[in-house]
Amino acid sequence: MKLLPLYANCLLKHEALRGAGDTSVDVKAWLMQLILSSNLVSCLALLYPRVFALHDLKPNQTNLPSLIRCSYTYLKSDGVYLLENGINVFIWVGQDVRAQFLQQVFGAPSFHHLDAEKFTSLPSLGNPLSDQAQEIVDRVRRERMTAMKIMVIKQKDKLEGWFRGFLVEDKGSDSSPSYVDYLCYLHREIREILS
Repeated sequence: MKLLPLYANCLLKHEALRGAGDTSVDVKAWLMQLILSSNLVSCLALLYPRVFALHDLKPNQTNLPSLIRCSYTYLKSDGVYLLENGINVFIWVGQDVRAQFLQQVFGAPSFHHLDAEKFTSLPSLGNPLSDQAQEIVDRVRRERMTAMKIMVIKQKDKLEGWFRGFLVEDKGSDSSPSYVDYLCYLHREIREILS
């Protein structure tokens, strides 16, 4: 019951239901069918994607990294985050990420040398950090039992706006309310009904 407002807001903001004209009718119909036919775990991932901090990986870590809230506020410019929604895996790379991390995971010497568009999977670079990052992506894919498409998104890149649409706790590009704004709205409505 406690998370009902969160998931209601996520559903209202979902691409399948929102009124924005940037999504074709066919895609909306497919997403509606996907939501209606998904099991509970898959449906929750579609509505509220999981976000993992990849830059916090510890050596020999076998479990998934810690989850963070699905908001741009929690993405740091010196971090690398994995967002998965059951359909896609997005790897967001902040502009101030350590060069050593970029070299070990992506094979790029710096943020500016990272060609995000060429990645359809993480490269196998034969070092422990690369192997760990690949294992996390593989594990997320195994949990969903689908071959989710991988997309690397650089901070302040042209695709970042699209990526931000999946950060459901934030205000939407179509002026849909943030989670906090939606809670305030619900609180006001409840107070009016009770008074």
